[in-house]
Amino acid sequence: MSADPYVYEGTDVLRNTADIRDPQALAEREQIVSFRAMIQMQKEPVLGNFDLAHYAAIHKRLFGEIYPWAGETRTIDLWKPEIVLQGKSVAYSPPAAIESHARSALDRLRQPPGDLKQDRPTVAYAQAFSALWQAHPFREGNTRTLLAFMEQHARHHRQPLDQGLINRVPSETRDALVLATRGKIRPLAETIQNARYSEEMRAHPVLGRLSADAVEALRLMGAPRIVLPEPGAQVRGQVIATSYHHALIRDSRQVSAVPLSAFHTMPRNNDRVDVRVLPEGRRPEREQPREDAVRSQIVGRVLIPASLLALNDQRPEEVGRNAIEIPGPSEALAEALKTRSPQEIAADPRLAQEVRQIDRSLIDRFGREGSAVLIEGLSGEARKLLPQGQSLEEIRAVLKPLLKAVVADDKLQTSLAQQQTLGRDEPSLGRSA
Repeated sequence: MSADPYVYEGTDVLRNTADIRDPQALAEREQIVSFRAMIQMQKEPVLGNFDLAHYAAIHKRLFGEIYPWAGETRTIDLWKPEIVLQGKSVAYSPPAAIESHARSALDRLRQPPGDLKQDRPTVAYAQAFSALWQAHPFREGNTRTLLAFMEQHARHHRQPLDQGLINRVPSETRDALVLATRGKIRPLAETIQNARYSEEMRAHPVLGRLSADAVEALRLMGAPRIVLPEPGAQVRGQVIATSYHHALIRDSRQVSAVPLSAFHTMPRNNDRVDVRVLPEGRRPEREQPREDAVRSQIVGRVLIPASLLALNDQRPEEVGRNAIEIPGPSEALAEALKTRSPQEIAADPRLAQEVRQIDRSLIDRFGREGSAVLIEGLSGEARKLLPQGQSLEEIRAVLKPLLKAVVADDKLQTSLAQQQTLGRDEPSLGRSA
């Protein structure tokens, strides 16, 4: 085995705070930890001056819970064969040159990047970030750190990027970075430019933020006008995409945005639906006929029932969220959570759709922080979120494997309910310096 001081002796498993020795278990744990940190950083960015210390602080935020060396400059050389380089490796900075190379790249980012929808500023931006990535300051997690840093930097300079688009296919993002280190900057520049365009398109003036798949569907249709039907209107047509709060339904004349609250179950792309738009705050009656093409896939019992009571000193504006019911898994999903891997569940479109529906209902009711507490937080804090009489252990038995399926699905697709996270992207071989 290598003389890599970052791995357990006789293995290629990175030393970690949980002392996990199984590589697959460590990969899953790392993904959960970094994904949760990324979500948190969207609300609470790591503060800094976009220098090397700031860059290291982002790495520590992402991986500090799992790796004791998070945020520290690596002390070994790295090498990894790349398909796009015909088996050769990127020439990563040697340990003695990491800080100087990284600072040189960061110096190129001190000035505002300009309009990232224009070619010249985008090329310069891509060149600076490819140089920073080639420095590869850390033993693991360099690509995720780079993209998190890029997101903060671009947003700080009022050029926000659509991270869902950048992370759509992790291997392609990495390949673009690899090619950029060899002077082939166009793929990375185009990725950044497209992400800038996409982020602007997602800020709809009426519907609010659109999902990535909604933007893509509308783009392919030539950016049609979207109609908001009046309450009481009957809408019939084909679902072309779902966004955070609406389903976009196309008929022969127009595209209508129907609130998701009008549906009994989450509509799927290409479904044929017949649905009545309800007044704000109302939900469909249970005895109402369901839309023909939106038959419920979730036949299991309710996991967490709705409640009209205020819990744990909630503010008045939060009480309404208690009325959101968390559905239980169907028989098929319940069985899959016990017998199939997260990757297998994510690869099954029906199961993945159901996983996302439950995940969305959790976030709508508890928020992202509350959902994280409910799944992995302190038991006392988690129980405060639940209606009286609910079994936290029973709920976690469902939600913990479900979260792994969400993370696996994040790696496979990019859409409203299928945001990706980058997989393990780092060079896997280390040699002592």
